[in-house]
Amino acid sequence: MKAITQASIPELHGKVLEIFKIFQNICQRHKLRYYASGGTLIGALLYKGFIPFDDDMDINMPRPDYEKFKRIAPKELPEYLKIYNGLSSKHADYHFIKLHDTRTMYTSNLLQDFPDTYTGVFIDIEPIDGAPNEQNEREAWYFKLEQLYCFDLLRKFGKSYLYPDTIAWLYPNRIKRAIAYAWIQLHSRTYYAKKYSKLQKQINKQYPFDTATYVSWPRYGMFRSKNFWNTRANDWSSHIEVPFEDTTIHIPIGYENILTSQYCFMPTIETQRKYEQEADSHHVIQGIADINHSIYEYQQLQK
Repeated sequence: MKAITQASIPELHGKVLEIFKIFQNICQRHKLRYYASGGTLIGALLYKGFIPFDDDMDINMPRPDYEKFKRIAPKELPEYLKIYNGLSSKHADYHFIKLHDTRTMYTSNLLQDFPDTYTGVFIDIEPIDGAPNEQNEREAWYFKLEQLYCFDLLRKFGKSYLYPDTIAWLYPNRIKRAIAYAWIQLHSRTYYAKKYSKLQKQINKQYPFDTATYVSWPRYGMFRSKNFWNTRANDWSSHIEVPFEDTTIHIPIGYENILTSQYCFMPTIETQRKYEQEADSHHVIQGIADINHSIYEYQQLQK
């Protein structure tokens, strides 16, 4: 499916920023904690705004604030802004929420055949969860999350979606791998996402964010990124407010530790420009981004 019209990066930045400001206002009114993360955190530090090629925003919220936002936001959002929950979708390839503008359209190439996953232009909002205190328990915890995430993607999209080595890494033995493939297909589209959600709830009862020493967040590949295992809750204990485009944004007090854990080094303008020169694609190049037509129009095209 081709886009009816394809938005430019500056056009997307404008729409994404509009969504963020509404989100920001709700957080201010209800005293909800939120932090820029990933590319948005790098952009805030290095560009005082968006990374030039980025087309969304990454926000993290401590689990209690995340759950409260999900409860109160539908009553306060304008009608055109909706929360899309990846955990409850039959096809979504993520386990967090997106706040999106239904008057627009955004989808990756992978999801074009699944109209139930269509969102408008969005910001990603991910929870920060408590994690076990002991190293070996954290390792087992991250492995289980990675396994369920992997199973969920395999159930929804087949082998082609995963990195070539992922299932082989989980199951080096070919016979066990073949058994795992067969077992995965016996369950419903939402089975593994529900198991993933249940595991998150269990761990958060044992290690609530506000009393945890270590934290995690639901990103695919977390187990293999072993630096994440030692990400501490006090890095997210407070924020610094910094400029972001024509507004401001909260960044976590321990941003250097967080970014070093995520990327294995502290990004600088030099490393970022080198990455931008070498990167051959990002979200918008790999899908549809349309600020002039709604998700509902695109869903109709698929009928």
